[in-house]
Amino acid sequence: MLRRILARSGVVFAAIATLATLALAPGSARAGGNCSVTSVGLTPITDLGAGFYLGHQGGLYPGGSNVRPVLHNANGLSIANAIAPLDTLGAPDPAGRVVLISIGMSNTTDEFSHFVPKAMGYSPRNPRLLVIDCAQGGQSAEKIVDPAWPYWDFVSARLRQAHSSPAQVQVVWLKEAVAGPRGGWPAATDTLREYLGTIVQLLEQKLPNLKLCYLSSRIYAGYATGVSALNPEPYAYESGFAVKDLIEVQINGVDSLSWQQRRAPWLAWGPYLWADGLDARADGLTWPCADFLNDGTHPSQIARELVSDSLMRFFSTDETTVPWFLGSSTAGVGLRAGTLELAIAPNPAESETEFRFGAPAGVGWRLEVLDAAGRRVSEIWRGFGNGTPVSVRWAGTGGAGVYWARLSAGTRVVSKAFVALGRR
Repeated sequence: MLRRILARSGVVFAAIATLATLALAPGSARAGGNCSVTSVGLTPITDLGAGFYLGHQGGLYPGGSNVRPVLHNANGLSIANAIAPLDTLGAPDPAGRVVLISIGMSNTTDEFSHFVPKAMGYSPRNPRLLVIDCAQGGQSAEKIVDPAWPYWDFVSARLRQAHSSPAQVQVVWLKEAVAGPRGGWPAATDTLREYLGTIVQLLEQKLPNLKLCYLSSRIYAGYATGVSALNPEPYAYESGFAVKDLIEVQINGVDSLSWQQRRAPWLAWGPYLWADGLDARADGLTWPCADFLNDGTHPSQIARELVSDSLMRFFSTDETTVPWFLGSSTAGVGLRAGTLELAIAPNPAESETEFRFGAPAGVGWRLEVLDAAGRRVSEIWRGFGNGTPVSVRWAGTGGAGVYWARLSAGTRVVSKAFVALGRR
């Protein structure tokens, strides 16, 4: 058991001690459920790839792929690079906040509440980033599709408690399910997809500056068999197809989910969390019975740590999250004389890309372009700051793809991602 825990890099020793405490504490919820159901024989969507489940192709994205389509990714990166701190009224403010919240029910708050202190305590975090858990137990998808449901008042109250507001929220992690789903395949999945579609449209209305929404589906629920009707298998597994289908609707350009028309935020997968019990996923993920409370549905302390670590890996490394999660988030604020700031336009670009920046007077600066793996593609220019903005254009020599612009001045470094399209 210890070797398995150590092999799962996100789980720390503190979580082991916590689980032991829970097991010994009088009156505490025991871990487990129907621990005999160590597998339900289903293939994780990420491993299914171009294969099929009951006629439905696997992969997180169209074509059986686990990689975002190039154009959809480029659109998300463009949006991410434009995210800037806002004041509580939603106006750009360098002293404001970039706010990331969770939306969902009990498992969501169990997991995200463990992520919040990790994210806020992460030293490379954008200092203007504020992470708030706005999920709440019992708030299942069929309830919160109602715009007048009390949950939405709870979200606003939680933001106020954190000295924020709905106008400051620009990013959401959404993880929802139907409580006690009914009907076979694909009826229950279609119902959840429709609910999720309504929810993301509501989010666009409730959070006027929302730009990005990352979705996750359920963790394993085999241990709930015969114990709980909350969301047993195969419903937990099939919830992944509801998320996949919803994102694909937006990718296909359906107007009702258009981010360009502000009918929904830009949608993409967050961490995919399902694995088939003790049958290891391709990346090694398993869900032992000890990772669950006695209903076989809700995560124990160890599982909460595991999901929160998955969120940390995602938000600190994804191309569309790095610019605002780790970056300085100065886009859209405007260049100020004597400061080290970097703006990139157009982004994505089909021909030339312009880099505009300000560097402190008398300080030497260097601008480089790196590929997605961090290898230098070009050193564009060197100079000395004179307190006024500098403009440099790059025609591109590395082909289409995602790149990083890295601006160095003295001991300070600013990096920002951008996309080149169709260059030769």
